[in-house]
Order: sequence, then structure tokens, then C-alpha cells
Amino acid sequence: MRFWQVVRLIISGLIVLYLQILVMPRLAIAGVIPNLFLGWIVFQVWNRPLAIFTPILLIMGICYDLTTPHYLGLQTLLFLLLAIGIDEFHKPLEKDNLLTMLITVSLTVIIYSLLMFVLNGIFFGFSLRLFLLSLGGFFYNLTATATTVAVFTLISLIRLDIQHG
Repeated sequence: MRFWQVVRLIISGLIVLYLQILVMPRLAIAGVIPNLFLGWIVFQVWNRPLAIFTPILLIMGICYDLTTPHYLGLQTLLFLLLAIGIDEFHKPLEKDNLLTMLITVSLTVIIYSLLMFVLNGIFFGFSLRLFLLSLGGFFYNLTATATTVAVFTLISLIRLDIQHG
């Protein structure tokens, strides 16, 4: 069972990586590209043991970082920190509660947006334009993250029953 969990996790990570690199830049609004990895991280940490997920997240994060050279390593670090934070946050909470999942999604996007705002401010300088782009990025990431979690939840509910006739 564990082998197939890892295979499904790798396939879902590769699909998210592919969509993030090739599709999401075409959906950019005012230069803001939503990050599908946030929703993938929330869903996987919520439904899988962190010990299985962490090495795959590290590999997917490095692959994503290779496409953005000015952030080399920072996205992976943020992804790992978010995964550990989500895991610690949801342990004492009810897993099947929709409100808990929405709070987790919101906190993940808030923390990611704040950290990216600070990092972009350090790299490129703080400005009103950066603030407005970060604010727009927050709402765009919130929508994309909630949608990603919903899609993965719906996919996880699909069960195939193959019968030999």
C-alpha cells in the first residue's frame, strides 16, 4: 500500500509541477502567477504522513526552483516550512471539518504571501507597486489554492471498481 501511495504522490506532484511551469504563467494577472503547489501541499499534508511527503516535496520544490533562478532554493525552503507548519497546525484539529480546512488554506496563503512580500522587498526593493502586487497575489493564490484543494479532494473520492466478467 505504501508503494502505491508514493507513486500517486509523485504523479500528482509531477502534474502540479507541469501545470505550474507551463499553464499557470498563461493565467497570470498583472504579472502575478498563482502557485498551485500551495494547494497541493495543504491537501497532501492533510491526507498523508509527513514522513512520506517530505522527500517528494523536496524534489518537486527543487525542480520548481530550477525554473526561477532568482529564488533558487527559497521556494523549496518555504514549501518545507509550510508543510511542517500545516502538519503541526492540523494535528489537534478535526480532519473532516470543512471549516478547519478553509482556515488551513487561508493561513497557508497568508504566511506564503507575507514571506514572498518580504523576500521580494529585500531582493527588488519595497514599493507601493510591490504591495499592490502582493495583495493581488494573495487573493489570486487564495482562489487557486482553494480550487486546487477542492479538485484533489474530488479526485481522491473517485474509486475504481474493476471486475472481471
